[in-house]
Amino acid sequence: MLNRLKEEVFFLKRLAQEGFGPADFWRYFKNRFFGNFLLSLLQPVYHQSQDNFELHLLCQKKDLWMLVWALNSFLYHSGLYPKIIVHDDGSISDRAAKLLESKFSNLKVLAKVKADKMVTELIPGNKNILEYRQAGHKLILKLIDIFLLNSGKVMVLDSDVLFFKKPDEIIDFVKNRSKFEALVSMQNSSYDLMVKDEYFRGHRLLEKKAGFINSGIMLFKREKLSLDQLEEFLENTRRPKNDYWVEMSGWASMLSQLNFAFLPLERYVIKGRPNDQTVAKHFTNPRRYELYAYGIDAVRKMIGAGK
Repeated sequence: MLNRLKEEVFFLKRLAQEGFGPADFWRYFKNRFFGNFLLSLLQPVYHQSQDNFELHLLCQKKDLWMLVWALNSFLYHSGLYPKIIVHDDGSISDRAAKLLESKFSNLKVLAKVKADKMVTELIPGNKNILEYRQAGHKLILKLIDIFLLNSGKVMVLDSDVLFFKKPDEIIDFVKNRSKFEALVSMQNSSYDLMVKDEYFRGHRLLEKKAGFINSGIMLFKREKLSLDQLEEFLENTRRPKNDYWVEMSGWASMLSQLNFAFLPLERYVIKGRPNDQTVAKHFTNPRRYELYAYGIDAVRKMIGAGK
């Protein structure tokens, strides 16, 4: 509760310091605090999955409203029709799951209790992976569960990413018009993967700029990855099991072993306001207030005008 209050004060201070006006504050409060009510009023989106393509997201109950607009903006601008799997972090109630599923014809919420059983039955003898999943930060589910419970061409998307234009690189990948085995979003600066030296050098992670990989948008061909790679990473990470960064370091270490490409940073952005070149923006937590103050309403207006 105290952390939530501190976050709220931080967001409101930043809105004031950056000159956001009364209309922006209204949009912020509307989207921040009344999202679940607004979700109940939305019209459903109907589509049938195609292209052997799955879209996976990890989400918590309080973020369902922004997840809906991550999905709506991606579906609208891409014209793609994936099978959508929302991985519950343990906070999504049955009622909330049914409400979300009623808004997208090909979306299923995978309850954490069900995923617990599926993962245990899938790798019953792998104590290391199961221990990481049990003891890890809740984001570990984005690494382990999404790695294990998918097939075909896979896209992993964070719920705080909004799309503003047609994502040509992603469409080409899904339509088999790309030479790459994986596509990943890029950070403006690198981070420490914190893996053992032999693993770091052996997989040439510095040369491949693995420390610039951001896990907000990732696409890969599932058959190009093996369980051995996940096991190898977990055996070589120097981070404690409950570290927030294990998930992103894991994906970066594994996907950089494939023939991968970065999505262009000038079009798939993290920092700065969207402009005419912006395909997608990842509203990471330090600037999450922007998503509520203008991001959601911008894509809602865009989608409404296009219908």
